[in-house]
Amino acid sequence: MGIVSSGERYRALTVAAFEAAVLVRCTGVCGGGGRARALGGARARPVPAPSGVLAEFNRAVAAHRLAELLSAAGREASVHRYTAGNRHRYEIFRVFTDADAAALLNRAWAQGYLDLCGAPAEPRSTRQVRHSKQLAEAAWRGVLMVSGPARNGSPGLRVADLDTATVLIRAGRMMHLPVRMSTRPGGQLLLVMPETTAA
Repeated sequence: MGIVSSGERYRALTVAAFEAAVLVRCTGVCGGGGRARALGGARARPVPAPSGVLAEFNRAVAAHRLAELLSAAGREASVHRYTAGNRHRYEIFRVFTDADAAALLNRAWAQGYLDLCGAPAEPRSTRQVRHSKQLAEAAWRGVLMVSGPARNGSPGLRVADLDTATVLIRAGRMMHLPVRMSTRPGGQLLLVMPETTAA
């Protein structure tokens, strides 16, 4: 069994925290169906979220993934389920964590944004390029976790803020995903174009 260096462990933690930050930033704006809500978001909440709730989802897999990522980043987290609605009942999955988690995710987002979208002053090393690709994969993993499975090969994802859309565009380029962006009321629409094969 190989020994994991402190540098590799640190990079793994930063990737986990960045993916968690993407999950939280995408709550309430991806998929177009109110699949999740984050604290401080513009969407109305049927039941006020109690203290300690970082984000709310209506997909259990996304909530548990966020809790897993927070734990990997050194924060305690738990998922609680409750049922909301009157005539139309639906389940909400709340992710509880400590008060310092939001600050951690803000730092992880800022650093990840810089790594993916910033112009490096010097050529990047092979390790830095590999780390950027890991961040790119984490960004798309997070947004697709919130938006849910696509109905076809070209999922349209609505992203409320331009910074998140920019990260996904840059990440898509690193992953050789043909992504198009257009401005729509309420935010940006990202469309992953189907791959074309040569005749």
